[in-house]
Amino acid sequence: MPNTILTPNVIANEALMVLKNNLVMANLVHRDYEDEFVKVGDTVTARRPSKFVAKNFTGAVDPQDLNEGGVPVKMDRLRDVTVQITSKEMSLDLRDFSAQVIEPAMTAIASAVDADVLATAVEGAGRTVTASGESATKPIKDIAKVGSYLDFAGVPVQNRRLVLNPSHKVLYATDDNLSKVSYAGDGNALRDAELGKVYTMDTYMSQNAPYPYGYLDNAVGTAKTYKVSGTAGESKVALSSVTAATATVKKGDCFIVDGYVYHFAAGATAASGAVAEVAIDQPLHATLSGKDATVISAPTSVGFHRNGVALVTRPMDLPMGNKNAYVASADGLGVRVVFDYDSTHKIDTVSFDILYGVTTLDKNMIVKVQG
Repeated sequence: MPNTILTPNVIANEALMVLKNNLVMANLVHRDYEDEFVKVGDTVTARRPSKFVAKNFTGAVDPQDLNEGGVPVKMDRLRDVTVQITSKEMSLDLRDFSAQVIEPAMTAIASAVDADVLATAVEGAGRTVTASGESATKPIKDIAKVGSYLDFAGVPVQNRRLVLNPSHKVLYATDDNLSKVSYAGDGNALRDAELGKVYTMDTYMSQNAPYPYGYLDNAVGTAKTYKVSGTAGESKVALSSVTAATATVKKGDCFIVDGYVYHFAAGATAASGAVAEVAIDQPLHATLSGKDATVISAPTSVGFHRNGVALVTRPMDLPMGNKNAYVASADGLGVRVVFDYDSTHKIDTVSFDILYGVTTLDKNMIVKVQG
C-alpha cells in the first residue's frame, strides 16, 4: 500500500531543498521571484537593482528617484524530469525516495539551470580575456585582468564572482593564490565548488561552463564565426557567413544562441562560407534566420557581478482536475510536482519541473575568459 506520507506537498518541498543545495551559478546571480502564475512563453517584468550617485551636499539635498527599472524577460525555459514509479517506490520512506528519485531528478534540473545561466553570462559578456597557455609563467594574470576590467567599468567590489571551467581551474590552480585555498565539504554544491577569493572575486568551479567536447583531444573545428538558421524543434541547422570560407565544424563543437548551448552532432566543412545542413545535439529552441552565434572554440569561464545577470522564476498553474500536484517555493525558486497516470502506457509517473527565464542586466559587469 502506498505510503501516505509521500504526498505531492512533501515531495515538492524536499525537491526544492535538493534543488537549492545543488545549484551553483544560479545562487551567484540576481534572482527575481514573484507569486504570479505564468505559462511557458509569457513575458514578465523583472526588477533591475537600483543605482544611485553620491552627490556633494551644497546646502540642500537633491533627492534621487528609485531607478529600479523593469527588464522584460521571456519565461521560455521549462525544465522537466518525469519518472515512472511503482508502488514499490511509493512505499519507501522519504529519505529513500529522495535518494532514489528526487535527488537524481533535481540534480539534473540544477545542472540545466546552471548551464543556462552560464551560457547567458558568456554570451552577454562585454569584454573577453584570452586565457594563457599551460606554459605561461604566471597564468593567474588572466584573472587579474578580469578584475581590472571590472574595476575600470566601475563595478562594485562586493558580490563579484568568477566561475571557472574545469580546464581553467587546472591552469590557474598551480598558482599559490588558488592552490593554498582549503576546500569545505558540507554537502552543499555551492560551498563544494568554492575555490576562494582571488583578485576581488569569489571564485568557483563549474562543470557546466561551456566548452567543445573535442577540446581535450585537439579535435576542434577551425570555424571562428558563423550565423545559424533553423526551424524550432528540429535537430539540425544551416550555417552562413562562416569564417574562414572553407572552415570546418567537428562533432562536439559548441555554440550559444539566445543563451542556449548547442553541440554539433556531426562534422561538416563549409563551402564558400556556408554549410547547408548539420546535425545538433538537441532540438532548436526557436526558429532562427541568420542569427549570430557565440562560438565556443575553447573552454570558457566568466567573471561577473551579481547584478550583471538575472535568473527569473515564476510558479506555474497546477494541472486542471489533478489534485495530486503541488508547487513549493522559497528563496526565489519554485518547483512543481505532479503525480499522474498515463492511461496509454498504463504507468504511474511523477514529474518535477521549474519555469524560468535568464537575461543579461549589464554587459559591463561581465567578462569572459576563453582559450
